[in-house]
Amino acid sequence: MNYIVQRPGDLGVKTYSLVDLRVAVASGEVQLDCQAQHNGKKMTVLEALKAASTSYECYECGKEISSLATACPSCGAPTRVIQPSLGSTTATASSTLDFYVAREGKCFGPYTEADARNYLADGRIRADDLCWRPGLDTWLPASHVLREQ
Repeated sequence: MNYIVQRPGDLGVKTYSLVDLRVAVASGEVQLDCQAQHNGKKMTVLEALKAASTSYECYECGKEISSLATACPSCGAPTRVIQPSLGSTTATASSTLDFYVAREGKCFGPYTEADARNYLADGRIRADDLCWRPGLDTWLPASHVLREQ
């Protein structure tokens, strides 16, 4: 999945993978209103990211999975919280898919806040992994972004 992006005022274009495009948007390198092209279709970067949100990359194995799946068909990793336990901090967490995690130059997500908290608790997300969500100016350690409220 490659996206060709042209920033306003630039004569050239740059090609991004979906993960790289998400990182570029999160870092401010690419704006959501920039023009993009994917599979011959022209759209804004925002439209491209919305269209791509129907499938996700598995945090565990990196395979593409449907947003409707409850687990990755390749490795069995859960894609969302099925039943949060009573009294869990995830019960009041956001259900919006807006948390991104970066480790060793790779970006994963989006995840719900509940999923991100659960992944942090069970070790799939490490405390020193970088995390970003709308409203943050920069990527921060997951332990800071997902600390107990």
